[in-house]
Amino acid sequence: MHQATSDNQTTQAEVNVEGSSSLAERKRECQGKLRKDPAYAERVRERRRKRQRERYQTDPVYAERVRERKRKLQRERYQTDPAYAERVRERKRELCKDPAYAERERERKRELQRELRKDPAYAERERERQRERQRERYQTDPIYAERERERKRERQRELRKDPAYAERERERKKQYRQSVNSAKNSDDFATDF
Repeated sequence: MHQATSDNQTTQAEVNVEGSSSLAERKRECQGKLRKDPAYAERVRERRRKRQRERYQTDPVYAERVRERKRKLQRERYQTDPAYAERVRERKRELCKDPAYAERERERKRELQRELRKDPAYAERERERQRERQRERYQTDPIYAERERERKRERQRELRKDPAYAERERERKKQYRQSVNSAKNSDDFATDF
């Protein structure tokens, strides 16, 4: 006859679930409307950029990871998308017309080269790459080959005028002849027996 009131009532957990889902739905709807609002979207982007700038400035590992990821993406895109490559070159040409930018860029490159030259492995790789390029060009470009031969002849003429160089060359040739003669003599000595 008397029915427990709990049979007719919903439990507290059910109320919470229903209430929270409607809250979540309202929150999603509200955020959806906000995302469409350009001012809100700009504020969110600006907050995100600010957090990233702060982290970039304070966390060197994060900064290096970001730089490496950007370099990798740009290399890939530059190699696969000719239109992108052309846009980058055009933007660079426009930027270089600004003398302040051009000077900053030159200084940045000089600093990078200074740092790289300190690394012996890089220096060796660079020398080898340079030699390979010259060998290849020397074989494929007759005008370049002739220009190089002429440049070397001119350099030799200038060097021969330098008394210190001439003395060093005489000494070097003298040592070379001595080493050849001593090698000959030791060969003759070895064949005598």
